[in-house]
Amino acid sequence: MFSLFDPEKGLSFAEVKELKEPACFDDLNLPEYVKIILEEPDNAELRPYFYYMPKTRAAAEFRQSVAKDLCDPDIRGAVNRFILGIDVSRRYQMLSEKTESVQKWKWRLDTIVQYYDSIELFCEALNSTPPKSQALYDLHKYLFEIISRKDVVSLRTQAKEINDEFEKMEFRITIGKDRSCLDFEYSDYDYCNEIRSEFLRNEGAEETHSFTESPFVDMMVSPLEQFILEQFMKRNRVLFRNLETFCGINRDIISDDITDLIREFKFYTLNLDYLARMKVKNYPITFPKLSEDREVYLDNCYDIVLAEKNSNEFKEVVLNDIMKTDEETAIIVTGPNQGGKTTLARAFGQAAYLTGMGLPVGANVARMPFFDNIFTLFASMTGSTVEGRLEHELGLVKELLGNVTKHSLVIFNELFTSASTVDALSMMRDLLSRLIASGAVCFVVSHTFELAYDSDLYVSLVATVVQDGSFRRTYRLIRKPADGVAYANSIVGKYKLDYEHIRTRLSNKR
Repeated sequence: MFSLFDPEKGLSFAEVKELKEPACFDDLNLPEYVKIILEEPDNAELRPYFYYMPKTRAAAEFRQSVAKDLCDPDIRGAVNRFILGIDVSRRYQMLSEKTESVQKWKWRLDTIVQYYDSIELFCEALNSTPPKSQALYDLHKYLFEIISRKDVVSLRTQAKEINDEFEKMEFRITIGKDRSCLDFEYSDYDYCNEIRSEFLRNEGAEETHSFTESPFVDMMVSPLEQFILEQFMKRNRVLFRNLETFCGINRDIISDDITDLIREFKFYTLNLDYLARMKVKNYPITFPKLSEDREVYLDNCYDIVLAEKNSNEFKEVVLNDIMKTDEETAIIVTGPNQGGKTTLARAFGQAAYLTGMGLPVGANVARMPFFDNIFTLFASMTGSTVEGRLEHELGLVKELLGNVTKHSLVIFNELFTSASTVDALSMMRDLLSRLIASGAVCFVVSHTFELAYDSDLYVSLVATVVQDGSFRRTYRLIRKPADGVAYANSIVGKYKLDYEHIRTRLSNKR
């Protein structure tokens, strides 16, 4: 099958539906992101595509080239019309299966005409605006070959001939006080309108308007419509017999490959539309460059889910930078609680996920490596005791170490908080050394700031506070040596153990 997700053989929708949600989803708040994207009930079936992660760097670049093409207004317009056209043909096919009257054969005829016309119009649009991506270039060729096949040309010719005969059919219903009349032969000239105009001029009567809209608004055939069809059938027996024979032979025209293709297009367009809305709200959005080494560069990045929530509540989201050279092995984030560390971890993970999916990321400038998998371990609340929580986290660590590769991203957030500070530091050091040896990129949020001193190849990011004695969080994280001062001062202030509070209490005792 043809796929917009993989340069090799892509997965069918049946195979995509079997994919499981990645373990990192909850930690990165991606279910909320998916919920926003798929807010319309008709799009719910697309959810498994969010689990269809690329296996190679080439696949990630392949996807990004498709997404970039879809940012071209002309190509995007053509894709939107193609999606709509195929959706309409699927609707016709569904309606043909819901009725047993003669109308079902006309629905099947409309399905054939609409389906192939939609493909042809899409090919013509891509002729006018050639795509840059290999995927859409190959798709154009693939679709053109479909409509150029001799059997398809013959099928469309027959369908058009039959459809043209139906287009010639006309009738008029004249509704009187005592009876109504069905006419199949009449003049288009409206004599009544001329007479009516004369009366209006002479009598000054109030003007009336002719009924112009069809009374048949339902897609299913009403009793009156059924009666009219029967009269047409009596007058055109050969045509209706040809319709039934033709559509009885040519059923199930819409291929699963094209239906899957439409789903993939919808996945891209829905994501691009959402990210474009973020840009309108003055949040930076950019296509990341896939770095060939382990360099990370995110300028003014942010949590895209939090940004959506805060923008709706007219709250600010602070933008931050994350930078790591190829030689540097890990990013260690320290600082006071509620200082934006977890938010930054999520922002980094989201950027890595969107990069792999070929989509723009929430940043002003972005360079990211290709990650074959994203592993996250956030502080666990599982277990009724300290020992239970620690045992659960150690089980997850063991599983992670068995699956991580040199192309993996690992994000820790306040791991081992149920252990003592000394034990937590010891376990984190051992875990980091193993992960670095595997070649994985590590992003660690930790309450043990001493971890950042262990290597000159660690990037140290520190959550800052306002230096006015209040220690209010700025939610800015800057690259500097970890010192634990802001964290310690925050704890001192929280429990009123700073100099001023102690002096006041001592003075009150005198």
